Amino acid sequence: MLKELTGTATRTLSVPAEVCFALLAAVDAYPGWYPETVRQVDVLERAPDGRPSRVRAKLHVSWGPVVRDFDLVMGVETEAPTTVRLARVKDRPSASTFEVNWRVQAGEGTRIDVRLQADLDVPRFLPLAGIGDAVAGGFVDAAARRLAH
Repeated sequence: MLKELTGTATRTLSVPAEVCFALLAAVDAYPGWYPETVRQVDVLERAPDGRPSRVRAKLHVSWGPVVRDFDLVMGVETEAPTTVRLARVKDRPSASTFEVNWRVQAGEGTRIDVRLQADLDVPRFLPLAGIGDAVAGGFVDAAARRLAH
């Protein structure tokens, strides 16, 4: 049974917005700063500006009783300097959803937000409450650690 998993997380950093956006837009570098979840990213296509526009990503999600590995082809869209969107490229209409949406907002500090949305094939009785926010929080924490260096 497919169950929807959603999660959000936010962090405000004292790092320039342009630096945050550059880190988040370089999706092929995610395994270097979040290897616990992003195991591998191979660039399949690049946009004219050189940024990845289509990637194959191997992801590992583990939270309590939920352990899933994903091998996904994802489209990458960027709108400098505020948005990075990764979305599963569906090879068939019934394919499940997997999206990661980053927003960068300059202000007193730079705020980074991430929103995750995925459909997981899990048993009906398995509770997913809190997993999405935990996974989103892991992404934001890992990005913040990398940006602090």
